[in-house]
Amino acid sequence: MFENQTGVKVLVSYEASGNIYTKIKEGVPIDVVIFASEDWGVKALNNGLVYSTPTTGLGYQLVLIYVRNTVPYNITCVDDLAKYDVRIGIPNPQAAPAGAEALKIINQSPNGDQAMSKIVVAKDIAELITWYKLGSVDVIFVWNTFNSTLANLTKTMIYPWRCGYNTSVYFSPVYVSKTSKNVELAKKFVEFLSSDYVKNVERQQGFFATKEEAESFIRSTSA
Repeated sequence: MFENQTGVKVLVSYEASGNIYTKIKEGVPIDVVIFASEDWGVKALNNGLVYSTPTTGLGYQLVLIYVRNTVPYNITCVDDLAKYDVRIGIPNPQAAPAGAEALKIINQSPNGDQAMSKIVVAKDIAELITWYKLGSVDVIFVWNTFNSTLANLTKTMIYPWRCGYNTSVYFSPVYVSKTSKNVELAKKFVEFLSSDYVKNVERQQGFFATKEEAESFIRSTSA
């Protein structure tokens, strides 16, 4: 849509947030940066590597707990994970925000230590989903965007906030890089990414379009 409106071709490069940060710190010409998590965006902003405005967020998500339909136990809350013989899968918390959030949730449980002993760590979300599909793990912590993909394999989806645990909303922050050679055009692209058109595309893909939408979902499913 942006290319149709402006005639400008958008070239996308997929890299880890750390690599993107290093490149703009070293002065590599990049127009727009999209980090995988908010902390990288804050770091870049605090170090003067990106412009503070305009900015937007993409792909707002929540971590849910998926219990496979082959599990014979009645698992309805995080605390139950310690009671039963289950294999709990999380993505690498050093690289995947969903993995870091999983540990944060488990550590809030009074039975957290017992649950931790059942954890197996996948290198990334893709590997974790493969394990789940194959039945190599019984329970996984991944984004809400997988709820339709995994529905036929899932017995129960647990919302951590229903257990009384704090849950963070994750998203990918978008900024104009100060290494950009086309600042005004880059700003237009960021503004496009905050448009209603893009928000509707996000919703169609299973994401929340804003932090407020995610928080509203938490409130509506807390009872």
